[in-house]
Amino acid sequence: MENITIQTIISIVAACISLIAVIVSIYYNHKNNKQYLKSLEPLLSFKLFELKSELYLRITNTGKSAANDITIEIKKIENNGDRNELNLDELFDKEFELYPGESTQGRIAFWGETVCSSAFPKIDINVQYKKGVTGKLVNMERTVIFSPSYDNKIYGDFNIDLRELNKNMNVMAKANLRTANYLDGCQVAPFDELNILAHRSLHDDMQSLKDGENASTIMERTDVIKNRI
Repeated sequence: MENITIQTIISIVAACISLIAVIVSIYYNHKNNKQYLKSLEPLLSFKLFELKSELYLRITNTGKSAANDITIEIKKIENNGDRNELNLDELFDKEFELYPGESTQGRIAFWGETVCSSAFPKIDINVQYKKGVTGKLVNMERTVIFSPSYDNKIYGDFNIDLRELNKNMNVMAKANLRTANYLDGCQVAPFDELNILAHRSLHDDMQSLKDGENASTIMERTDVIKNRI
């Protein structure tokens, strides 16, 4: 009887442990599934920038699912110099949708910076949209601050042949060396890596000719190297 009772207790404990393990497994599966669905939600980012004396608001969906029925209400604009009135584009009068990676933009006002006043505007907006995965309606308020347009890097393909550039640089270097040899009276080759200081100048040579002194002879390359060493 005692053996049966002990076996029964062990079975009950094992069943309880199994039940707890199942409950924990279900809980974490639900939690992971919820986190996964959350990672798929749309995520709207906003940028306020100036282009050709007009202020634009750019909206980008940086999430992983679509944002549907987006409406944006521009409440007010501040710190825009003397032009703190809105001049909205038609984009903000209707609903639109953005899929992952897509963006759109619309004018909200004219640039207010002048010679007499500076501008670093900010706007208050109300945003409403539906999540593409769950269809849940999202409402939020944001303050978007002006972002200077020069923070964007500009890339271009100019198709430059660097070999031709190196060739032209070598030609210019040799021309400069010939001029230096002529003025200083030395004979240094382009491949010589000698930091030679000039001991003469054009002014001194012209003064010598004026005074009737004999002009010095041109130093050979070997003499230049010996003097340098």
